[in-house]
Amino acid sequence: MRKILALVLLLSLPSLASPEKIPADAWQPGTLKDVSESWHTRGGGAITGNQYGVHGAMGSHEYPIMLYTIETDAFIYNVELTLPNGRSKRPALTVNAPVKFTIEKSNFLIKDEQGKEYKLVIGKKTLKASSPAP
Repeated sequence: MRKILALVLLLSLPSLASPEKIPADAWQPGTLKDVSESWHTRGGGAITGNQYGVHGAMGSHEYPIMLYTIETDAFIYNVELTLPNGRSKRPALTVNAPVKFTIEKSNFLIKDEQGKEYKLVIGKKTLKASSPAP
């Protein structure tokens, strides 16, 4: 009985661990309106002490956060992409050009001009004000 249970568990693991493929009809059109970059510093270190005194070292690490504004017919999304360091590749996107995106749970995914997917975080979602009727 244990062997059968272990076999069923092993056969079901690949389906649980594999990433979900996003269907083509889930991608929505939008327009990239603005891109900006801000730099942040993360610090860290260690302090140790012994009978001879206190010793330690501090270090800092700078990393960029890319800020994107994407506009659709109904919403304006302000989304963020945190990069590990300054040498990390940024998505290849052009301002005022169309962009494909999808929202999956709490993730905002975009496709760059080469079709590569990037996972971003929604900073703000704004409902566009409808124009008053004349």
